[in-house]
Amino acid sequence: MTSYKSNTPHDEPLTIATLLKALGHEPISTGGDEFQYASVFGNRTNNKIVLTVNNRLNTWFDSSLGLLGKGGNLMDFTRTYWPDLSAEQIEEKLRSIQRQIAKKDRPLRKRKATKIPHYQIERTGSLGYNKEITDFLMETGLWELADLNIQEVHYYTTDQKGNRKDFCAAGWQNENGGWEVRAQNYTGCIGPRGMTFILASETALAIFPEYVDYLKRRSDKYLHYASVLILNHPDFISASLKRAHHFQRVLLYTDETGGDYQSLTEMFKDRLPHTEVIPL
Repeated sequence: MTSYKSNTPHDEPLTIATLLKALGHEPISTGGDEFQYASVFGNRTNNKIVLTVNNRLNTWFDSSLGLLGKGGNLMDFTRTYWPDLSAEQIEEKLRSIQRQIAKKDRPLRKRKATKIPHYQIERTGSLGYNKEITDFLMETGLWELADLNIQEVHYYTTDQKGNRKDFCAAGWQNENGGWEVRAQNYTGCIGPRGMTFILASETALAIFPEYVDYLKRRSDKYLHYASVLILNHPDFISASLKRAHHFQRVLLYTDETGGDYQSLTEMFKDRLPHTEVIPL
């Protein structure tokens, strides 16, 4: 997981909570390492918590964004908060904000590096046995859509003192053996990241950014005789393009608004002109 740091050698890594404060957003609730906010990406009409920030891990999750919600690291947050800005413009904004914070808080103390927890899978199994997971799928409208690839994933982490903390989520496996998990307050990957591939044809390939996109469209007539590739992460756009070169017909399902996958359509139309783009 990455953290943003400016080119000034004495600057500390910028946290999501610090950035939110600089942008005028104050938490309505705090507890331990978690800061909880009302709507940050839309109009605030009440004090309902929709955005949770883990200040220790420097991660966020907003349950109001899309069917499964959305979250990630600092850079994922900035791309969502400023969707119309380029990567260079976002970096300049962050540098400017960090300079302003540094002027207020000097002298700054160096922080010890945060140890990212190492999650381990305990077990996986069919849906319907864990109420927390079932409730999450029902609340997000995925209970009726979920196929057999969606599993209950139980995982844990152990701290330096040997204390264990258990977690559970709905998830699916990628082709590198990792598990892409989704829960009320967390979205991420346990184990190595990778794409998810469902083999059905050696000549036709349908590509989806996220697994939920595939679930919503899996009854399409185009998919009856096509293999399916789910990227899971924007980092695999180039890898999906290389995979698609081996297929005679390529169906690209993508959101017209782009989002984290804004370069997906452009790259495919440029390098694989025969790609058929199907709006989600």
